[in-house]
Amino acid sequence: MSLSVDASNPCVPPTSNLTSQCPPLPRTIERGIPLPLHGNPGRINNSPDSPPLLLYPSKHSVVLLNLATGTSFVYRGHTANVTVARFSPSGAYIASADVKGKLRVWSFDNEEHLCKLDITALSGPIRDLAWDFESKRIAVVGEGSPSDPSSVCTRVIQWDTGVKIGDLGQHARKKASSVSFKPNRPMRIVTGGSEDFKVIMNKGPPFQRIAPQEEDGEMVPMENAHQKGSVHCVRYNHDGSMLATVGTDKAVVFYDGKTMKMIKKLDNVHTASIYSCAFNHDGTKLLTCAADGTAKLIALNGFEITNTWDVADYLKQGHEIGIKRVPLGCMLMGCAFVLQNGGSEDVPVVVGMNGNICTLSEDTNSVISIITGHQAPISDMTIDHDKNMMYTTDSDGVIVQWDVSDSTLVKAVTNIQRDTNTEEGFDETVMNKVHPGAITGITHTSSSILSIGWDDNVRISTDSSMKLKFKLNAQPNAIAKGTELVAIMTVKGLQIMKDDELVSEISLPYEATSICVAKSDDVMYVGGNDSNTIHIYKINQHDYSIEEIHQISGIHAKPVYSLALSNDGSKLASADDKDICVWDAEGGSYAPIVGKGRWCFHRQRINALAWSKDDSVLASGAMEESIYFWSVNKKTTRVHYPHSHRGGVVAMEFLKNATGHILISVGNDACVNRWDVTDDIAKKFG
Repeated sequence: MSLSVDASNPCVPPTSNLTSQCPPLPRTIERGIPLPLHGNPGRINNSPDSPPLLLYPSKHSVVLLNLATGTSFVYRGHTANVTVARFSPSGAYIASADVKGKLRVWSFDNEEHLCKLDITALSGPIRDLAWDFESKRIAVVGEGSPSDPSSVCTRVIQWDTGVKIGDLGQHARKKASSVSFKPNRPMRIVTGGSEDFKVIMNKGPPFQRIAPQEEDGEMVPMENAHQKGSVHCVRYNHDGSMLATVGTDKAVVFYDGKTMKMIKKLDNVHTASIYSCAFNHDGTKLLTCAADGTAKLIALNGFEITNTWDVADYLKQGHEIGIKRVPLGCMLMGCAFVLQNGGSEDVPVVVGMNGNICTLSEDTNSVISIITGHQAPISDMTIDHDKNMMYTTDSDGVIVQWDVSDSTLVKAVTNIQRDTNTEEGFDETVMNKVHPGAITGITHTSSSILSIGWDDNVRISTDSSMKLKFKLNAQPNAIAKGTELVAIMTVKGLQIMKDDELVSEISLPYEATSICVAKSDDVMYVGGNDSNTIHIYKINQHDYSIEEIHQISGIHAKPVYSLALSNDGSKLASADDKDICVWDAEGGSYAPIVGKGRWCFHRQRINALAWSKDDSVLASGAMEESIYFWSVNKKTTRVHYPHSHRGGVVAMEFLKNATGHILISVGNDACVNRWDVTDDIAKKFG
C-alpha cells in the first residue's frame, strides 16, 4: 500500500524493506531534569507471550524498544526535543510531548500511526504527562510563561479534542515536574513542583485543587512532606491505594492514594537527588534511582530497602576514577518496571546520563545487561567485513562497535573507550567519549580503527580501546582508506598515514570536499571546490607524494560531496547536491558511463554513495532523507526509499558477507537501519 509520510505521520514507510532499526539511546533534555520511562504498553499489547517493551524519548524521536530482541519502532513526529511519551491504558494510542509545549496523541495499533491530536498544551516545555484509566483524559505538567498571567504549568484535557477539563492547582514560578493520574475512581490528579517542593492533589472532573485541612494534627492532603528543592517524580501504584513521591531532598514519601494523607517518609534513601521512582505491576515494590549512581528497591510491606544496585560501579567497567563524586554518565536519570508475559512479570530498568539502558536482577543485585548506542546524530561509519564488525561515530565524540553477522539484526556490542595508559586516560565522566568533540570520520585497516574529529587529532583504536593519537595540521573533514594506506582530508589539504604513522603532508591549491582511495593504494580521487573538479592523483609508494594524472571537470554544477570506487576498481561514482555520475576508471580516460542529468532525483546534498558487493547496484543517500538505488545496466530505472533517516542520511554500506543485497545506513536521527533490498532490486533491475 502506498504511504505518504509527512510531519503528521513520521515513520519509515511500511513499503520500505527495513528489516531492523537500532534506535537512539534515551537522552535528557537538560542536566538535572528526570528522564521519564514507560514500561506498560497497555491492555492490547499485553498478551501472555508479550515481550518487554520500553517507551522513552530521545531528541526529536519517540522510541519503543523490545528489550528481549533489540528490535524497535521510532516515531519522528515532533519538530522539537521530545520530553515524555506514555501509552494509553488501552494500548491503542501514545501521547508524547516536547520542549515547545506541543502535545501529540497518535495511534500505535496501525501501521500508519496517524495523529489524533496535535495541540500546544503549555507555553513552555512539557515535563511529564499522564493518562486516566479510561484512556479519555490526559494531564500535562511543565513550565508556563512567566510574562503571561494566563499561562499555566499544569493542565488536564480531553484526549481527542484538547478541551480543558477544570483548573488544576498551580506551582510556584509556573514550574511543575511530574504528574500521576489515580488509576480508578474517585479520580485524582497529583502534581509535583519544580521550585516549591510541593505535591498538589486535584479532584474531579471537572478538576480542581483539594485544599489542605488539618486532620489529627496533620495536614491532609500533605503538600509539604518534602523539605527543599524539586519534587522530581510522583507515581500511583496499580490500584490507586498508594502514592509515592521523590525529590532532591533524598527522601521517599508514601501517601494514601485517595486522600494524600502521609503514610510513611523514608529520609536519606540515597546520598544524592532522587530523580525517578516506579511501582511494580502488583504494587508491592517501589524502584528508585538517583544521582548517586544507585538504584534501590523498597518492599512496601515493611518499607524496607531490599535491593541496592551500584549501577555506577558497573558502568565504570573496572576503571579507577580519580574524582570522588559520581561521574556524570553514571547518574541515573530514569527508571521503570517493564512488563512482560502478559503483565504477570516485570523487569526493573534504569537509564544513566550516558543513555545506557541497564536491566537489573532482583535475585543477584547485579546488572544483567546494558544496551548501548548513540545519543547524538551519527556522523560516519565503517564496516570490517572480515570480522563482521561495524564502527559508528557521532557528534558527541562516541564510537560504538556493532555486530553485523546476524541475518536480521544489527547488534550494539560495546563502546570504544580511551585506554587508561593514554595521555588523557579513561573518560572519567563515563560519557564514553573517545574524542572530546564531534567525530567527522572513521575508517579501519586490517589491524586498527582510525577516527578523526574537531579536536584536530587522528586517534587509533584496536579492539575496544583507543591507544594512540596524532595531532593534525588542521581540522579534518573526511577520512578514506585503500587497503593499508589512509588519507585524511583537512581544511588545508591532505595527510597520509600508513602502519598507524603519519607519513606525508600535502598542501592543495583548492579546498577539498570529498576523497576516495583505490584498493591498490596507488591512486587517490579528490573532489575540489575549484570549478567542482575531481582530481585524480598517482601516489608515490616511496615518499607518499602525489602527482596529478587526470581531471574530471565541467560536469558537476556544484561541489562533489561524495566519491565511491566500485569493489573491482573499474567504476568511480561522484555526487553533488543533485546529480550522480559514474565514470570508467579502468582505461584512464574516465569516460562517463552515467552522465549529468540522468540520475538527478535527490534534492539536497548527497552525503553517501555505496556499491553493492557485485558492483551491479549503486546506492545514494542525501540530506533530504531519501535513499535511491541505481543500476548502470538499467539507467532509467530506480528504487526510492523516502524518509529513511530523519534529518538526513550521512553514511551507508552494503554487507559483503550477507545473502542478497543488504544495506546498512546511518543518519542524523542517530538510528542504524538495516535494509534488505534484494527483492526490490530484482524487481526493478532484473
